[in-house]
Amino acid sequence: MTEMTEYEKFLWEELSMANDSNLRLAYLLEDYIDFLNETGFYEAFQVFQQQKAKNKMKDAN
Repeated sequence: MTEMTEYEKFLWEELSMANDSNLRLAYLLEDYIDFLNETGFYEAFQVFQQQKAKNKMKDAN
């Protein structure tokens, strides 16, 4: 196996940091969804999304 160049090491570190960040965001999103479900806000959020979609359709026409 060949050794990585400095640039390849840099890219590997950047990719690793991005992956870690994405994992933290995914876990945070999962916790947020659980919070919405537990508090009953999920239904209100769905209504909000539907209204937002309707407004976008109105604005597009």
